[in-house]
Amino acid sequence: MDKREKKTILIVEDMGMNRQLLSVILGQDYNILEAENGLEALEVLEKEHSSIALIMLDIIMPVMDGFTFLEHAKNTEEYKEIPIIFVTAETYKENVLKGLENGVCDVIAKPFDPYLITHRVGQLIQLTEGQKRKRVGQAHPAKQKEPGFVLIVDDAEMNRVILKEMLHEKYRILEAADGEEALGHLAAHKGEIEAVLLDIIMPVMDGIEMMGKAQNKMLLHDVPVIAITAESSPVKMQQIRDLGICEIIHKPFDPTVIENRINNMIELFTVK
Repeated sequence: MDKREKKTILIVEDMGMNRQLLSVILGQDYNILEAENGLEALEVLEKEHSSIALIMLDIIMPVMDGFTFLEHAKNTEEYKEIPIIFVTAETYKENVLKGLENGVCDVIAKPFDPYLITHRVGQLIQLTEGQKRKRVGQAHPAKQKEPGFVLIVDDAEMNRVILKEMLHEKYRILEAADGEEALGHLAAHKGEIEAVLLDIIMPVMDGIEMMGKAQNKMLLHDVPVIAITAESSPVKMQQIRDLGICEIIHKPFDPTVIENRINNMIELFTVK
């Protein structure tokens, strides 16, 4: 690909090794700009904002931290539509929630997973571009339609309760305790399901077998599937990715982060 055709990503991170690692992960597909702190990043934005497709932003930095930069970026007309991902070692829930509430599109924890970085960056750029096209193409506000279903597939009832409580105000909810039950819902509500939240390790029929059967029966066309799993082995992770699952979230999960990613995935499939 011609360098001029590549989209540009701004990496804002005070640690040189982390900037270099992100540049290596993303540099094959994107042009990379770097900044060591929020103030330097604002200077880069002033010159290059029209070409920047996404910002990878650390939270804790000298001179100007990520939250201060975020406030400036979201309050500046020329910058406010650029999607931002927090890339941070911060584990405080309050900081994650504060970032999402103030306009961050996603949060990725350090140390970096190269697959996760490239996958989320690509999805978020695609989502942002699709939303822009949708706004341009809508001469009149879209009519409100009945919310679709989110299918929660997990043998642990407590996990289903947590996810249902988080999502029920925006989506209709279907529940399944195993893959066999999930296939029944997919067949009965074909065309009405907006997303599937899928546990992998389950009795009767696990998530991997369910995905294979659902795909053979064409039950998942244009339906994003998000795996929520305790699996961590590289072999299993690759097996899950090979199924065509759109997103992998590891247990234990933060409900707010999951809600944000579900909304992003459904919107992404809507604007494609």
